[in-house]
Amino acid sequence: SPANSPDWTQDRSQLWNQVEHVEKRKDARLCREVEVALPCELTPDQNLKLIRGFVQSQFVNKGMIADLAIHHAKGENPHAHILLTTREITPQGFGQKNRDWNKTEALEYWRKSWQEQANTALEKAGHECRIDHRTLEAQGIERIPQIHLGAKVNEMEKRGIRTERGEIALSIDAAN
Repeated sequence: SPANSPDWTQDRSQLWNQVEHVEKRKDARLCREVEVALPCELTPDQNLKLIRGFVQSQFVNKGMIADLAIHHAKGENPHAHILLTTREITPQGFGQKNRDWNKTEALEYWRKSWQEQANTALEKAGHECRIDHRTLEAQGIERIPQIHLGAKVNEMEKRGIRTERGEIALSIDAAN
């Protein structure tokens, strides 16, 4: 939470109850989710330091409250889910919605910043690999983007249970 945030923002249940309370429209957007893949090459501690620094610099320092969840999935597919408030926070509570946070330019800036911070962490840890925030097409790579299977599909596929999503992933792998 930003430095001027009320104490209740540190408690997840109070935070999200307050977010729901402040919204008057039944179709109001309560939060925004950003999901990032964490580099497999980094240790869990290195990834934690990386994601916390990213969240602080890109969201919290700009006035958003960020609720961070890291999933390691037994060492496979480490990633983080970041839930962000849509309203600016003041010492008295939530203020106005910040529409600038919804702009495409903001998302592109966050993606580029993630690339820079992740690549710096990889370099510091002595790894040569780098990530690129651009689409495969923008990178000039002629490959079909892979799809995310999810924990349940992964578990089913490991047990030999075929799924439609698993079949799609296999066909993409074969094509690539």
